[in-house]
Amino acid sequence: MRENSTTPGLRLRTRRVVTEALSDTALELFDASGFDQVTVADIARAAGISPRSFFRYFGNKEDVVFGDRVPTAEEVRDELCRHLAGHTPWDALRATFVVAAEQMDADAGRWKRATRLICHTPALRARYLEKHLTWTGLLVPELAARLEPDGPTARLKAQTMLNTALACFDVVLENWADGEDGDGGRSLAALVGEVFGFVDIPDA
Repeated sequence: MRENSTTPGLRLRTRRVVTEALSDTALELFDASGFDQVTVADIARAAGISPRSFFRYFGNKEDVVFGDRVPTAEEVRDELCRHLAGHTPWDALRATFVVAAEQMDADAGRWKRATRLICHTPALRARYLEKHLTWTGLLVPELAARLEPDGPTARLKAQTMLNTALACFDVVLENWADGEDGDGGRSLAALVGEVFGFVDIPDA
């Protein structure tokens, strides 16, 4: 049976194509002129659409940068739990972030542009850190249960470990996006593995 213009699958694919094209146009403008200097009208003009049409796909400029790129807290938790089954908590965190990095490496050009903006634009950085807080709410209990289920300091240890992992990932992201890793452009996944290895976390 042939799909017609009213087929949901076709509409969804068309929407994704338009969304990605708009995102690419906006990221190019942000990269060239700065996030704060570019307006929705500028993006719409460059993409050949009206500002009203822009808002059919994005609620605001920030949504263009984030979109569905940053995984949800539930997705990160599920990935962590998958690795906790056979690793120490720290190694499970490293494996979780390596998986995220591999997904980013698969679309490195777009991710580098988005990451540069997030790292160097205060409003975007604040929104990114809000996502970190959401991740913490779901990941800390999983780590605490694995570290010391009945111990009085389990949550404190889990919070310390998770925040250390997030700090390591931020260091990697900024250096990777700015091309300052000093090794001819290694993959993000390789950098994650190396930087997490700098931290000596005793087995728990």
